[in-house]
Amino acid sequence: MNDDQLGAAWMALQPTTGQRRRIDARVAGWLEARETTLAAEWLGLFRAAPFSAAGLVAVSALSLATAPPLAWLASALL
Repeated sequence: MNDDQLGAAWMALQPTTGQRRRIDARVAGWLEARETTLAAEWLGLFRAAPFSAAGLVAVSALSLATAPPLAWLASALL
């Protein structure tokens, strides 16, 4: 969507000043939420759900441990 299309959408909707502020706040919050780093997401996961986060870490470690033998087996079969 370019600026012209966005302007046309605003004209069609004709929001009030209060509605524009709420829309702008929601869009800004959405954009800000998408700009988190992977490390911040992992730390947030530990803070919000420590048991499921520990499970994810265990599964990740297991996958790292089993990936090389499985890759070797796959390359040997091909």
